Amino acid sequence: MALPLLEARNLISESVFLEKLNDLTCTISYPYLNVQFELKGLYNIYKYFYDQFKGWEDLKVSAPTILNSSHSYFKDILISLQRFITQELQNQNNSEKTIISLFTRDTLSNIKNLRNTTPFPFDSPEVEFLIALRNKNPHLVDSAYYYFVGGNQSMNSTYALEGMIMAYEFRNQDNSHIFNRRVKEKNSFDRLRSRFESLSSDYENELTTHISKLKQDFKDRTDELEEFKTTKEKSVADWFISEKGAIEVFRKESQEGIDNIQASYRSKVELDEPIKYWTTRAKELRTKGNWLLAGILSVSLIFACAVYLLLWHTPADLMVSIFNGDKGAAIRWSIIFVVFVSIFFVVARALLKFMFSNYHLARDAEEREKLTYLYLSMIENGALDKEERKIILQSLFSRSDTGLLKEDSSPTMPNISNLITKS
Repeated sequence: MALPLLEARNLISESVFLEKLNDLTCTISYPYLNVQFELKGLYNIYKYFYDQFKGWEDLKVSAPTILNSSHSYFKDILISLQRFITQELQNQNNSEKTIISLFTRDTLSNIKNLRNTTPFPFDSPEVEFLIALRNKNPHLVDSAYYYFVGGNQSMNSTYALEGMIMAYEFRNQDNSHIFNRRVKEKNSFDRLRSRFESLSSDYENELTTHISKLKQDFKDRTDELEEFKTTKEKSVADWFISEKGAIEVFRKESQEGIDNIQASYRSKVELDEPIKYWTTRAKELRTKGNWLLAGILSVSLIFACAVYLLLWHTPADLMVSIFNGDKGAAIRWSIIFVVFVSIFFVVARALLKFMFSNYHLARDAEEREKLTYLYLSMIENGALDKEERKIILQSLFSRSDTGLLKEDSSPTMPNISNLITKS
């Protein structure tokens, strides 16, 4: 399968010897057809033989058998060029000098070697004539072909003579005066065609060079983008690594804060009623203590008045009886006075005990309320673990000392100083 032109152009444009390859020249000569021209640039040389090969492929069915050698010639040259492009140019060990030497020895020499064959371009007028002659009379083709290539042939049949005559007339049809103008126009057309082919070759070489430059620019831009991408990916990765720890710490602290707030809220809900109870209880006990204080003052006032009246209205003979009178009456009055004073002190002591007990319980309720708020604050700040919470809750809901009995005592909370310092 022939290497497509686009792929051949790409391989040539990617070669490090592109400039030298564009300067390669090849002279195409068909002396028996009076045709000779020059091709410049490896791609233009390959393109010419590729087009000839494809052209003969299309004419393979309609062309006379004697022209098969032309088909084979262009096919062999195309294979040689294709091998040179796909193998020799891609060999990194070949130098520029080696490349030129290989092209001259293996390819250019085959192109110029026409001793064993007489190829015809598929688009030459002679090929068109021979195909038309084959369609008219196949017996005339061989003698006409040999006439074109200048080969010796024997006139042993009318077909040979007729074929040679028709070939002669085809080649010399412009010798008459009618065709003199056509000859001149043909020469002018040939010059224009040669100039056009030269411009076409230059254009193809420039295009190949331009494609090579575009590929190099594309590769450079691709490398720059890849480097930019790698740099940015590294920057993002470094940033992610450096920030990952901070983000993880922030996430952990945030989660702990949320957990502490949730625990504080749950505890607040659980302790809301006890707080209200202790607040109300403190107010009630303080009010009761104030009433007991007022009662003590009232009893003391009554006792003072009673003592005053008792002393003021003491019988006149009481003092006489104590010293030189009836001592029995004095003793009775003394007993009555002692009993009266004793009753006052018993009542006053009881009232005082109840008063101080209420003040004590009110103070205890207030302290439990404040301790509860401290407990909630420490939970919200995450300053308490599970065991420390149990200790504080045990203290909050322990039995209170009333102060009425000597055996009254409240459980003390261990390590209270350490817990307070955490808040």
